[in-house]
Amino acid sequence: MACFELSREVGGLRCSVPQAAPLARTLLRVVGRVVIDACTAGGDPTVWPNTEVMALQWIKEAIEPLGYDVRPLPGSGRTEVPEPSSEWA
Repeated sequence: MACFELSREVGGLRCSVPQAAPLARTLLRVVGRVVIDACTAGGDPTVWPNTEVMALQWIKEAIEPLGYDVRPLPGSGRTEVPEPSSEWA
């Protein structure tokens, strides 16, 4: 939960580059979600596929304004990161 609290505080920081705060905020949200879903005692491993997709979608959202994209490596056998569903928007 500390990652989520910290991510809220990051929005109020005066960064030397305007893109820094949104990027940091999203990356902290990703860490928080992964820790909550996968790093707790008794965590359910069946939620991992959803957590992984959500994390990749959030990362993609954070880096697109910087001119980057999240894509699978050629030959990795991984599928493209799906667009977020309207339920998560």
